[in-house]
Amino acid sequence: MNNPYLLKKQLQENEEELSNYLRDMNIWQEQMKRKEHTLPNPNEKKKPKINPSKTNPPKTNLNKISSWDYSAWDKFDVDNACKELDTQDELKKNDNYDPSVDYLNNEPQSRQSDGLYEKNLGNALVQKQKWAEAILRYTRAIEYYDKDPIFYANRALCYLKTKEFKLAIIDCTSSLKLDSTYVKTYQRRSSAYLALGMYNEAKKDLLNVLKLEPNNKQAKNDIEIINNKIKQSEMQNISDTKCQKTNTINNLQNKSSKMLCKDEPIKSVTPDWPQRDGCKQIISKQKPPHLRSKKPFCTLNIKDVQVDQEELNNMHLLQTTLKEVCENNYKDQPITTITKEVIPMEQDLIQNEKKHIAIPPVPLTYVQLKQDWASLKNNPELLFKYLKQIPGKRLPSIVRNSMDNDLFVDILRILRIKFIKNGCDITDYLIGISELPRLQMLVMFCSSNEVSCIKELLNYVSKYVSESTLKNLKKSFGV
Repeated sequence: MNNPYLLKKQLQENEEELSNYLRDMNIWQEQMKRKEHTLPNPNEKKKPKINPSKTNPPKTNLNKISSWDYSAWDKFDVDNACKELDTQDELKKNDNYDPSVDYLNNEPQSRQSDGLYEKNLGNALVQKQKWAEAILRYTRAIEYYDKDPIFYANRALCYLKTKEFKLAIIDCTSSLKLDSTYVKTYQRRSSAYLALGMYNEAKKDLLNVLKLEPNNKQAKNDIEIINNKIKQSEMQNISDTKCQKTNTINNLQNKSSKMLCKDEPIKSVTPDWPQRDGCKQIISKQKPPHLRSKKPFCTLNIKDVQVDQEELNNMHLLQTTLKEVCENNYKDQPITTITKEVIPMEQDLIQNEKKHIAIPPVPLTYVQLKQDWASLKNNPELLFKYLKQIPGKRLPSIVRNSMDNDLFVDILRILRIKFIKNGCDITDYLIGISELPRLQMLVMFCSSNEVSCIKELLNYVSKYVSESTLKNLKKSFGV
């Protein structure tokens, strides 16, 4: 043992063993003292309490009366003789006294003390987290004395730590049969039910805990966790049922398609292609998916085709003549006339398109707002009219938690470009935007130009709003 670390470790282990041994000896001594007090001393015999005034000690050597002494028989007292015989029988019974009778009466107390001794050893092992050894100690304690609910509850704790949840539930139920007001057993059984996924049973145990202890914080937190688990399980069951329904529908559709494919013959479709000389016409066939081949397509051999020089020259002549004709036609007309003719045509088309596009009504949900905004996004004038018909204070009820950054920036841009130029009041819109729950996050993702746009809108609103409301708006926008 040259290594000092190993030597130190060995000394610590020896010290622990010695301390455990001394602790066990102390417990044993206390147990023996209790037994000595309960057990009677076998050497001491209990003498019966006889009143000497009433009874006399028995005479062993009695003078026998002869049968012919009639005078003696006349003097003989029969009652005193019977009393003497009765006293002799009582003395015989007291001499045969068995001290084991009191020991049997005190036997349950000794067994209970043995059970408490084993329980204390189990508690010491629980502090060291030696769960298997603690379970053995608690089982011995239950074998000695099976009417203490603490023994079952402590063993249930060890079963929870070793993940034997069913055995923990059995011990908790047996403990509650002995004591229905034991709070720890309800909590331990609820945790075992929760681990096994039995949420309703766990909730019942926690409700019993709250009946006994209404201010138990751990039970309240566990009930919230169990309620969330119950909701998740219900949602999962609904999704599983939906998936099962869709799977059954798909299976039925596949079966019906297979049945149809078996019954109906394969049809061949002949398209009306123009017929050419030296070309074969390919006839297509309609096949169901399960009968189609999974082989790759054949690669086609592409050949170079030589074109005559005369044909190329004719094509070149046609192209040049078309160019010359177009140039000659546009040389006669000046450029300004062409542009004047083209531009009004484009403007007329745009105006016609604007006339045909109708402004949507006031949206009720964020999805409608998003769709209407996307349809009118290329036209700021229509967006101005569309946003003007929406009350500004209704924006939080329409959008709620679904406002995205792009739509937020577009609304600010329309307020700055159109509303301010037209001299419209935008206080309701800014108040409505300030009441959005995700406003700080939206402002955080804005660029420097967009933040300057917000400042410009707040400066414009300062004409129509008091100082307190302006401060609240700046605080909500974080500007």
